[in-house]
Amino acid sequence: MAISPHNQLRSRPPLRLRRRHRRRLEEFLLQDVDANLFSLAWLEHRGIEPRRRGRFGYYAVMDDDETIRAVALDISDRLLLLDTRHGEDARHFASFFRSQAVQFRHIVSRRRSVTPFWQVYADPSPGPPPARARLIQYQQLYRLLPREFDAPRRRHSSVRRGKLSELDPIFLASVAMHREETEEDPLERNPSGFHRHVRQRIERGRTFVWIDEQRRLVFKADISTQSRHGAQISGVYTAPDMRNRGVATRAMTDICTILFEEGIPRLTLYVNEKNEPARRVYERLGFVNVAPYQTIFVAD
Repeated sequence: MAISPHNQLRSRPPLRLRRRHRRRLEEFLLQDVDANLFSLAWLEHRGIEPRRRGRFGYYAVMDDDETIRAVALDISDRLLLLDTRHGEDARHFASFFRSQAVQFRHIVSRRRSVTPFWQVYADPSPGPPPARARLIQYQQLYRLLPREFDAPRRRHSSVRRGKLSELDPIFLASVAMHREETEEDPLERNPSGFHRHVRQRIERGRTFVWIDEQRRLVFKADISTQSRHGAQISGVYTAPDMRNRGVATRAMTDICTILFEEGIPRLTLYVNEKNEPARRVYERLGFVNVAPYQTIFVAD
């Protein structure tokens, strides 16, 4: 039976990209800046090859002329981000990583990439042990450009960047948000690592807080990644007794204003499909729904 060139391509393992591939990798990722904001920022700040072996790797499915068809960013065999425009390429990545016995903890990207990847990565058929999902979240990716944002003439909240002296309340809010969003308690898994992560974001100026006159934290949001292409907002949390009172709308309005004034060219975030109140807040500010997204939390 004749083998098509496309099947021949899929029979090859994905190629780990090197410095000579950087220009082509960036050109590929820039075709979908909104969905690839994290991968672009990682490339900008850390390069295409790690300084220490095995810390991360960009992998690609390529045509015969070395045109990139699909890309996967593997961070420490823990987090996987994908950009595949065809389901067969996503499944090809899944077969490759499964054959290498890579056990990811999180898989997050456009749904068109994650769903076919997971079909193979979690396939119970004979072979390497399949992965099991602890939680699958169906989300929507939102984007806001400066021209889409109706900037207010004055600030609507007391939002500002958090300080290290406020680490304790920020840490507790981060724990509460993580429990709500992921159904996992970070204090049970790795409390010191989670505490270090929260502290580092504050030190880098990537945590925004609103602390009221009673010195109580009523709102928090983080910047999970930032580069010349834009910033991604995550970790949005409103104190339970302050919800449905306009706090998130006022705070997010001011955060967007601050970031655009600082020259950030675009903002993205993703939100669970069923979280209608949050989606209404973002759409009210001008955020545009650009793609179905998906996050899979893999069971231990």
